[in-house]
Amino acid sequence: MQQLQRLLESIPALLASGLLDTSGGNLSVRTDRGILVTPSLSGESLGWQLSIDDFVLFPGEGDASMARAGRRASRDNRVHRAVLNARPDWHCVYHGHPWGLLAFCTAERPLQVPIGFSEHFGRRGARKIPLVQAIAPGTAELADKSAAVITEHFAGCTHGAVLLSGHGPVVAGSAVESTLSLAQVLENLARAQQWRLLGAESDNGQ
Repeated sequence: MQQLQRLLESIPALLASGLLDTSGGNLSVRTDRGILVTPSLSGESLGWQLSIDDFVLFPGEGDASMARAGRRASRDNRVHRAVLNARPDWHCVYHGHPWGLLAFCTAERPLQVPIGFSEHFGRRGARKIPLVQAIAPGTAELADKSAAVITEHFAGCTHGAVLLSGHGPVVAGSAVESTLSLAQVLENLARAQQWRLLGAESDNGQ
């Protein structure tokens, strides 16, 4: 349960950085009991004031879950479970709506990763965060497609990420701290690339 405790302790920093907010988002972690996912409306209704007991447990690979009274898993739980089931060596998944990465998702553009930042994905690295085309949120189809894209694109890597068209990023990896750190790196890159594009457009308009 140490991974879960570290995930809980990271929430204030995620809120401060904009990786999480009251518009939504969800987190998950693999433990020896199964996969634990944040409950529905964690941001909107609970203000991200969560305890260990608020997480919804999926003890197996199916849809059966265990939760305290009044709690149900986020609608994106299928994406989290599909990714973690596809990569037994990964233990944490992040999904949010930070404005930098969300802009790439809504524009349906993959995010380019400069070579100096590819080390965050492990020894084989990566130069692009791929896009998963628009599929209805919460569906098994989106979960299966997301898991297929992230595992294929980041085979052999310690971490991976995809952009869900019109929805937001999914970042996964081997440990809580490194996964959330990667999410921040990608958000910083997305914001920097937007400023670069805006600067280029401004120069062209002169």
